[in-house]
Amino acid sequence: MKFNISSCLIAVVAFATGIAVDRVVFSPVEDTAAAEGARVRNKESSSLSSRGSRSRAISSQPGRSDSDRQREESREEGADGVLGSFRDAMEKLQDGGSMDAKTASQLLQSFPAGRERRHMLEHLANVWGRRNGQAAIEWAESLDGSDRRRALHSALHGWSEEDPAGAAQYVAELPTSEQNLHLVHEMAHRWAESDRTAAMEWGASQGDAAIRSRAMGGVVSSWAETDPAAAANFASTIDNPFVKHQALEIAARRWASQDTASAIEWAQGLVGEDRHRATRSILRGVAENTPGKAATIYGELTAGLSPQLRATNEHRRMAQEIASAWSAASPQEAADWAMGLPEPGEVRRAAVGEVAERWLRIDSMAAGEWILELPEGRVRDAAAERVVETMLPADPAAAFDWANSLSDDGHRTGMMREVLHRWSSRDFASANAALQSAEISPEQRRELNQVFGRNEDPGPAGDPGEQSE
Repeated sequence: MKFNISSCLIAVVAFATGIAVDRVVFSPVEDTAAAEGARVRNKESSSLSSRGSRSRAISSQPGRSDSDRQREESREEGADGVLGSFRDAMEKLQDGGSMDAKTASQLLQSFPAGRERRHMLEHLANVWGRRNGQAAIEWAESLDGSDRRRALHSALHGWSEEDPAGAAQYVAELPTSEQNLHLVHEMAHRWAESDRTAAMEWGASQGDAAIRSRAMGGVVSSWAETDPAAAANFASTIDNPFVKHQALEIAARRWASQDTASAIEWAQGLVGEDRHRATRSILRGVAENTPGKAATIYGELTAGLSPQLRATNEHRRMAQEIASAWSAASPQEAADWAMGLPEPGEVRRAAVGEVAERWLRIDSMAAGEWILELPEGRVRDAAAERVVETMLPADPAAAFDWANSLSDDGHRTGMMREVLHRWSSRDFASANAALQSAEISPEQRRELNQVFGRNEDPGPAGDPGEQSE
């Protein structure tokens, strides 16, 4: 097998550049209604004070004409007037006054686009949601883009403070999506803070399995904040396996954040899949904060086991959880730990694959160099497979080179076939050219040519041995 190391290193550099751009473009935006509401109130107070100070400073500045000072003061007074109108409207709404969509939109239009307007939008939606949740939601749904998302979230928070049952039922009736299921969890959590029994009965009564699972998860999450042991024990008694497993994972994670030793002891007392899920959830949570501690716990759990038991899927997946979480903070440390794991049952191979995938997204150049330095074999192949999967959507040529680097002949051919199949559906000519110029055996070429509907073995492009008679 021949493999172009230089081309793979170039590919990972290009991939790193793409990831860096993604991070800039898709950086997270603050989105917590309560925190934003507090900032709004503080900003309103400080704005009034600072504007008064600026007006006094303007009037005392030397060298400014009366007309300049008047225009500046007029702008400040106009801004103060807009803020004052908004504050008056909020006070009236909080005191029992009414609000309608037209008035709400007019208030927001008074503010220019920017942070201050976002603060006002969320504050208005939250206050209105407390007074009349349904009306606030209807107005929020009429908005576009990020305004709609921010207003909906803030209105729901306000609504759930006064009528948690109404807010929970509203989100349960939304079209099923991951975002809406997250809202179900959140509303159930908030309801359980004030009436756990009612929230639990409501969650258990939901006919849709996904909604029921998220709702019960929200209740258990709230419960676990104050009494994780009770919440965990309740989760283990749920009849529906899907709901039970979700609740167990949430309770185990919450408990471990408060008392890891007790949580582990409880999880190990469970049986079957319940034990597996609870233990993995604990290890994942611990690894996200103190990965070394999670690795120590894993070592303690597997220390007395026979090689056969240590190689089970349960322990392989535990190792993957730790490797994945650890890689997010320190991929080199995670890589060192993963390489020290036992190979039976592919425990090491699976953990190395998790490290490779995470590391590629953090620093693909460093990850690529690490993978190329690994000794040939199944462990290195596991890492290279993750490179292929990660690069294939954006750079199929690089993915093809990495697939051709696998040490196992059968697996190498299978990965190359997968790359060519997906690549040819988008760019038939380039995929075909890559195959014909690849340094592979005649048997591999014959098999891979079938991707392009050919059964013959034409040999590499430009092969002088192929001449017409």
